[in-house]
Amino acid sequence: MAYAEPTLLTGRSGAQYQFTIFERRSTFKPKGGVYIMGRGEGDRRYAFCFVGQTGDMSARPFNPDKTACFDAFRVDHILVLDEDNANRRAQIVDDLIQAYAPSCNTI
Repeated sequence: MAYAEPTLLTGRSGAQYQFTIFERRSTFKPKGGVYIMGRGEGDRRYAFCFVGQTGDMSARPFNPDKTACFDAFRVDHILVLDEDNANRRAQIVDDLIQAYAPSCNTI
């Protein structure tokens, strides 16, 4: 899995979601999406600290109240899944949180 290539993540339900990996400083168009804050672990592996969603991916920073947690985790990548439907975004976020239990979601 290389930068800007798709990757599949599996939720607790068994559903698979295709995300695209970007550097943290990337900018996005004003559309809805699910995002995962993560850190490269080498050998095309990533550790995740937060799963969230927004109706406007261009609005930054994502979750300003979590920035300290993201910085402490040394987030350097964002995984993005485009999704305009707010209800669907919430379902995906819940499914992935249950699967990965990201630390910044529990703070």
